[in-house]
Amino acid sequence: MKKRIFACGLAAWLCMASLAVAPASEAADAPQTVDITVGSQQPLALGHTLTRIAIGDPTVADVLIIRGDKRGGVLLIGKSPGSTNLMLWERNHDTPMSYTVNVTSTAAGALLGPGAPSVKTAGDTALISGSAATMEQHQRAVAVAQVEARAHAAAQAEARAHAAALGSGLDSGAGGKGGGAGGSAAGDADANVVDASTVATRSVVQVDVRVVELSRSVLKQIGFNFYRQNNGFSFGTFAPSAATSATLPPTQINGGVSTTVGPALAAPISSAFNLVFNSASHGIFSDLSLMESNNLARVLAEPTLVALSGQSASFLAGGEIPVPVPQALGTVSIEYKPYGVGLMLTPTVLSPQRIALKVAPEASELDFTNAITINGVSVPAITTRRADTTVELGDGESFLIGGLIDRETISNVSKVPLLGDLPIIGAFFKQVSYSQNDKELVIIVTPHLVSPIAKGAALPTTPGEQSEQRDGAVWRSVLGGIVSPDAAPGFSK
Repeated sequence: MKKRIFACGLAAWLCMASLAVAPASEAADAPQTVDITVGSQQPLALGHTLTRIAIGDPTVADVLIIRGDKRGGVLLIGKSPGSTNLMLWERNHDTPMSYTVNVTSTAAGALLGPGAPSVKTAGDTALISGSAATMEQHQRAVAVAQVEARAHAAAQAEARAHAAALGSGLDSGAGGKGGGAGGSAAGDADANVVDASTVATRSVVQVDVRVVELSRSVLKQIGFNFYRQNNGFSFGTFAPSAATSATLPPTQINGGVSTTVGPALAAPISSAFNLVFNSASHGIFSDLSLMESNNLARVLAEPTLVALSGQSASFLAGGEIPVPVPQALGTVSIEYKPYGVGLMLTPTVLSPQRIALKVAPEASELDFTNAITINGVSVPAITTRRADTTVELGDGESFLIGGLIDRETISNVSKVPLLGDLPIIGAFFKQVSYSQNDKELVIIVTPHLVSPIAKGAALPTTPGEQSEQRDGAVWRSVLGGIVSPDAAPGFSK
């Protein structure tokens, strides 16, 4: 009976021993992951008696054996950003314990938070993987990857220089300095960053644009003609190009016969309002031209542009003017120059609620006053107003660009020397023309994050589709006239 109980107890103990050893063996086979930062320390394999240690890349991390401690183990120290492998052999165990050591910089821990993509460094190459919740987190991950790749490349260059100095036995001080310089150059080189991450935001942006151009013109003109004839003596003052010859009506002075003498009295300003005073009996004729105009014009365009995040979209309401360009051997080619109201924008999605928008509006018009002649062809100049700005908006918020004002003022005075400078009387010896033209361009942009219409969804009706009749009664509207319910053949009211 006692032998049977002893046998059962021995079998149970062996079973428990096998169960205890199996998980340890499996745990030894499966590598564990250790994450530390540069300059930090972490103990490993406490309570184990180690006979051998090996680390893959000593420039990334270093290990020190803990002596004087009953628990034993090693101390892991992070040296530079990167990833390496650590293997520990325990006494009486052939299978080593394997650890994957990931060393990151202190900046990575501060910049990368929840929802940020992961950054892994291997040599002088940094890999960004995973998904970022916003574009800001993605930019932080890119900055961390660049810093870590440069830091690891500098550490490797320093290690190679130190190994070269030890190998040469420090025979030449110049050689040692040369190795240090090479390490500095390698550290300053541009890092290799491989970005395999994604941004979890919608990438299609629709921008509603309203372009308004206000044009205001002010014109003021005044001119005066005066003519006096008495007993064959004539005196008068006329605006430029306002007199050729005059035909006097029959009066007692000229014996009742119409005579043509002196200049013809034309209006001082042809487009102005004229106040005429004429006394045939006294031989007096005067003409006062006054004009004042003020007009306001409004040009409106409302395009809708759609672009991917980081891509550009453009809009132009105007035209293109052909410009002859002389070429070699006397040939002439034609180039087309665009003009009108144009807009180029580039949206960048920062987060599901924020959009960075680069806007470049431009307004140009033909200027025939400053035209030049090329091979007998008059080519007008182009007057341009241009701006380039970047703003950050929320989904559905609007931004207004104004202040693109073009003002042109022209003032002209035509007068008789000396007489036109006299006070009060001088107004009868000069002609004044004043004009001012103001143009202001206002652009309003409103970005929206949009998604395509789902597959199989009902499409919205196009303009005019509801009024159009398919195979409608054409003759009914022709014969019925106003009684017919159709506005035109094929279209209902």
